[in-house]
Amino acid sequence: MEVEIFTLADYAADQGNSKLTVVGTFDTLFTQNLPTKHPHCSLAVRIRIANSEAGKHDFEIKTIGPDGKEFSPKIKGDLTVMQNPNADYTTLNLVMNMNNLKLERAGKYHFEFHFDGDFRSGLTMTVVHGVPKGMQKAA
Repeated sequence: MEVEIFTLADYAADQGNSKLTVVGTFDTLFTQNLPTKHPHCSLAVRIRIANSEAGKHDFEIKTIGPDGKEFSPKIKGDLTVMQNPNADYTTLNLVMNMNNLKLERAGKYHFEFHFDGDFRSGLTMTVVHGVPKGMQKAA
């Protein structure tokens, strides 16, 4: 199993027919107020599973905040992957839409993807309190 895509985005959708739409990937959020809620974002995952790995599998997405605690409930699921008669592999898209994501403090927020109990990919979103230099609003 290979993770082809693991990213945060403004929008993501599984379009079917093995198509994944991802718009506006990011890894940093700036906010004037803490705690805050981010209105909407998506976690997009695309995995490639070889025909030799066909069968039942499980996955888990964990979220770990700057304090080392989960900041959003774990997402768990089971997959049954069939052999693809037209290719040597099957691709699967997973999209987790998050609305009003509560962010308590500035720091690093980690997202982890586990497959069959093994860590396979991760990413970090950094929350910055304040406006970055050079990006001050015009008066």
